[in-house]
Amino acid sequence: MAFDNWKAVARPLLHGIATLFALRLWLSWTGTTHTVLVSVAAIGTALSLKYAWAAFRYHMARKSQIKGQLPPKYPAFIPYLGSLVSLAWDVGSLLSRATCYRGSLTSTRISILGSEVFVFQDRDTIIKMMKHPSLASPMSIIIITLSYLFGMPTKGLKAYRADDSGPLAKPFPGSHVAPQDRIDYFLHQAFNRAWSGPGLGPTTRRLRESLRCRVDLLGFSESWREVDDFFSLFGKTVIASLTHAVFGPSLLQLHPDLVDDLWAYDEVLPWLARGIPSFIMPGPYRIRDRVRGQLKSWYVFARQAFRESDIDPDGDGDPVWGSELVRHLQTVLHDERRTHDDDAMSAHDLALLWAANFNAVSGATLAGFHIFQDRVLLQRLRDEIEAHFEPGSDALLDRADPKDLLKLPLLSAIYAETLRLHVKVFFMASSPHDNVSLGKWKLPKGGIALVNSSISHTDVSLWNTKNGLHPLDSFWADRFLIDPADPLSGPVKPEARTAASRHASVRGDGGVNATERPYFSTEGLDGAWIPYGGGPSICPGRFLAKNVMFFTCALLVSEFDIEPLTERLELDPWRFGLGVGRPKYPVPVRVRKRRR
Repeated sequence: MAFDNWKAVARPLLHGIATLFALRLWLSWTGTTHTVLVSVAAIGTALSLKYAWAAFRYHMARKSQIKGQLPPKYPAFIPYLGSLVSLAWDVGSLLSRATCYRGSLTSTRISILGSEVFVFQDRDTIIKMMKHPSLASPMSIIIITLSYLFGMPTKGLKAYRADDSGPLAKPFPGSHVAPQDRIDYFLHQAFNRAWSGPGLGPTTRRLRESLRCRVDLLGFSESWREVDDFFSLFGKTVIASLTHAVFGPSLLQLHPDLVDDLWAYDEVLPWLARGIPSFIMPGPYRIRDRVRGQLKSWYVFARQAFRESDIDPDGDGDPVWGSELVRHLQTVLHDERRTHDDDAMSAHDLALLWAANFNAVSGATLAGFHIFQDRVLLQRLRDEIEAHFEPGSDALLDRADPKDLLKLPLLSAIYAETLRLHVKVFFMASSPHDNVSLGKWKLPKGGIALVNSSISHTDVSLWNTKNGLHPLDSFWADRFLIDPADPLSGPVKPEARTAASRHASVRGDGGVNATERPYFSTEGLDGAWIPYGGGPSICPGRFLAKNVMFFTCALLVSEFDIEPLTERLELDPWRFGLGVGRPKYPVPVRVRKRRR
């Protein structure tokens, strides 16, 4: 049969046959009886035939034009295990194979231990998913991550599992959760208020002040100094600053090793994500418990030390709890009725600590490394910043309007390209009450829908590579810049642009004087550039993360000369699906204060 993706489907079959053949040789060598050999051969033959039939059905289902069907089931050699081993070992490779058919992204079903996951990667389906009101809640992935990654006890998870009302003011039709038990809605409102609403400005201000102070304390002079790892030094500096901005100074004062412990926790996160039990690998659990213990001891201190009069004039910050968000969560979540005792709160706040810090900080340091790797890009960015901010002054971080920095086209393009290349996160959704129609496909009630950003971010049918000069697995700082004088510029390849977007490019619909200068644009990337997800469940911290990345990069390029001592930047594939990539090995650099 004609099947251009035959290697993807044949690979499990070949692996299975090779495994069975090796087993047969081993049994022969050990003198196993003829009866056992025959049984092994029979089982192998049965599995091979079953797999061949599954592959045939998969191919035939791909040819179907019926709308509203279940995505075809991706063949697996061992029926009950399904794709478990491949997912645990190399999830990125498996999903890339399973969601590509005839050179285009598609959707599929993957079986795991008798259950199924619906992986939607074709762009039209992703757009429909992110707009569908029944898929507005990220509760399914919240429960999984709280349990596996952050150690939420069963008692604490009950509140999340019982809430099928969604994150919006109006509960999902069919939900009967009492208003006071709508934890999804409470959290959604709290995070949006803190990081997309009135709390964003004060939090950003505290971040800038802390970052400036901590960078100065690093003690660099105008003489070169070698640093063992660029990402560890500056990453931990930004983590401390952002933790200070959200949780206040008292947590770090009580536990000076917290940042180092968080860094170590992030390193072992892939093992926790795979559910490796503690009796097999106790180390990751010890690190996690150590951080949660630090949080619990901080609760004791904070409840005794906090006074309403400590709150800053802006109404948000305070030196004990740190921010209105953390104070609010203590009030809303910490009571016996919601089952959030200190044990459950420590798991929740560890999730908050990690989510607030590591994706934004990894993105900031990766963007910074790409900038310093390219001297021409570094100078272009310095010129752009100094054209808008007074060189040599503290205006950039201390007095400038953050909105001015966010308008810089080249810095915006670097930010967007960093997220395109390095965000490899999963977005998960489920409809607890109804089947969901997504155009060509459907998601059954209770089914788990999965989208991976990395697959969408490397869609060869959409993204521009400028005729192959800038492959999608490489960093191209100008990918998100449209030059009105260059028809080959912009993030979308020319042949994939709609008539409307082509017209907009000619008119320069992208910013002030866009007809004269290159301008930043994400037009035409709905369902394709999704570092934060989309729709009602889009990441509420996206604006804070953007501020972290912009201010960190601007500070580094304005204040320092940094020279990488290696060109090697290998990201850890073991972390696929956990967010922004992290280097697998230390990256040595030499650093000095910038000479003006």
